[in-house]
Amino acid sequence: MEDLPGGRVRVLTQETQIGRPAAELAKQIPNPMLGGHQAWLDGLVRAASGTLGA
Repeated sequence: MEDLPGGRVRVLTQETQIGRPAAELAKQIPNPMLGGHQAWLDGLVRAASGTLGA
């Protein structure tokens, strides 16, 4: 996480899809790993904006 000007924050993430379970998930459409990653980022936004319970 990095503070940026203008009240912004940069979140740098890295994921790996190594191993048989990850390889199987990566073949699915839609990819559940990508969906889970986006859900995590959306949760960060809600937490930062104070709307976590909404």
